[in-house]
Amino acid sequence: MNSFERFGIRHLSPSSLNLWKGAPGLWCLRYLAGIKDGGNAAMWRGTAVENGLSALLRGQGLANAIAAAHQSFDLNAKDSTDDVSEERDLIAPMVTECAKWKAPSDLNATQLKVEYFFDPVPIPVIGYIDFCFDGIDIDCKSTKACPSAPRPDHVRQVSLYRAARGRNGGLFYVTGKRHQDFEIGDEAMNEALEELRADALSLNNYLARCDSKDDALKSLPVDWTHYAAPKTKIPLSEILMAG
Repeated sequence: MNSFERFGIRHLSPSSLNLWKGAPGLWCLRYLAGIKDGGNAAMWRGTAVENGLSALLRGQGLANAIAAAHQSFDLNAKDSTDDVSEERDLIAPMVTECAKWKAPSDLNATQLKVEYFFDPVPIPVIGYIDFCFDGIDIDCKSTKACPSAPRPDHVRQVSLYRAARGRNGGLFYVTGKRHQDFEIGDEAMNEALEELRADALSLNNYLARCDSKDDALKSLPVDWTHYAAPKTKIPLSEILMAG
């Protein structure tokens, strides 16, 4: 049994490796202790805009696409006690901006599952591509400010898709006022893949040196300021007992 299997981990993902790279203590809480954050309005807005874009690409009119996006957001936010109106108000202008985008071709698939193995990591890295077109796969990122260059964690995500599918890949950023395309080239892909591989190996080595979940959780600090939920800190002793 390899080190991942000992902890019940059957696969990795670009987001899990990005979390391990940026906040390993939070990675342990999420993937070892099973303490999930509850999501937030910005995440729900991102999903809603993707649903709106999907509706547009499938031939729906703008009004129907906005309605589908709002429905997606409202379903995710229905149990939230926070004020989510600011993020909800961004959806219509973002979907309207999506309607101005010239897609590479007709849409072939959405949320396509892919997997990729890094030698000698014993489990796959699995991801889901937002939009697949003829010859290129695109991930959509809604944001309040359009970046001048793609974010490194997004590049890592698309690079994995490129490696898994052997196709071109890119990012589509959309705000309420503009949109921007970035294609991820071979050099950026190869650099990102090396980073992902190094992170997967470091995670493998960390788990191999931990005798138990308790040992792993106690070995890394947690930056609670970047943890969305629960709103109050849970004592580590309670997490360990619950696990």
